[in-house]
Amino acid sequence: MRLLFVSWAWPSHLFPMVPTAWGLRLAGHEVVLACPPSLVPVAARTGLPVARIGADVDLAPRMKSFMDGAKPRRERRTPLDMFVPVADAMAGDLLRFARDWRADVIVHDPTTYAAPAVAAALGVPSVRHLWGIDFTYPLRMFEETAFAGLYERLGAGACVVSGDTPTLDPCPPGLQLPVDYTPVRMAYRPYNGTAVYERTLLDCRAVPRLCVTWGTTSGKFGAAGSLPALVFAAAADLGLDVVFATSGAEAFGPEYPKTWQTVVMQPLNLVLPGCDLVVHPGGSGSALTTVLAGLPQVCLPLIPDQETNAAQLAGAGAGARVGADGATVDAIRDVLAELLADPSFTEAAVALREESRALPDPAAAGAGLLAAVGG
Repeated sequence: MRLLFVSWAWPSHLFPMVPTAWGLRLAGHEVVLACPPSLVPVAARTGLPVARIGADVDLAPRMKSFMDGAKPRRERRTPLDMFVPVADAMAGDLLRFARDWRADVIVHDPTTYAAPAVAAALGVPSVRHLWGIDFTYPLRMFEETAFAGLYERLGAGACVVSGDTPTLDPCPPGLQLPVDYTPVRMAYRPYNGTAVYERTLLDCRAVPRLCVTWGTTSGKFGAAGSLPALVFAAAADLGLDVVFATSGAEAFGPEYPKTWQTVVMQPLNLVLPGCDLVVHPGGSGSALTTVLAGLPQVCLPLIPDQETNAAQLAGAGAGARVGADGATVDAIRDVLAELLADPSFTEAAVALREESRALPDPAAAGAGLLAAVGG
């Protein structure tokens, strides 16, 4: 079969689909990744064929307004409006490529809304590929209002609403939101790009090690502000070792121990084996990679999906939330101390890890889904 995997231009939306795409390619299927121009260099480094689709839309200003707590604009009709120009910029070119390449199935991340519209226009199956907790599913009632115009322009008929098509779900059931559909469950396999192993991460240490990471989304827009510094101060108060996994060139100040490490663009799954606890904003990639490491985590969420992830982790007993707005060194220190002292957090994290490990691998889950859609 010919499988077209589609993502808009953020790596965090593409990466969760890469293990599935590779698994299906190794099973003998033809696979292509389709994405806007700015993501092409990142997509090409996966080793899979890439198609450049449509034009880039800069969502930075809108995302920054979310992170800064700005009130919605009066003209905003639905919570999905920010994704409308993204879909519009991809849809026409995606339709042409999918038709010319003769795609049999279109697989897409939950917020690449052009993909199910194009699949409907071509009369081929579409598959939602979650990146973790299905935070967009509660917003499905807004999809027709936001995207009906796009479907009409493509001649696609009725809007395809989330949950009405097959869904690949890499989130452990104990962490997932309740939904009304039956997903095709699969084990989470982290993909975070290429890297050279930082050998110092293997060094033994006499005190607990804390990993601090701000992910690829929050870090990209500089939205963290002073939060990392607050975390570092709290860790220093507790006498912890720290490794800061960052996408930039940040460094610790001279007031912190020289043994603390900064690693730049290092895949998180290579950092966590030597750690005891993780702090991050609550992005899905960081959350599920930490789950797979069996570690408790503290979230300081900045945007809605991170809030959802933080709430689910806390509800599962595998983590805690600290409100980013008004966070203090004392509040962060107290939560870190609690998670390190109470073994129930680690026990819950390990239980989620084992739940994930017990699920089918991405290749097997993908093959089962293709059989279900007539592949």
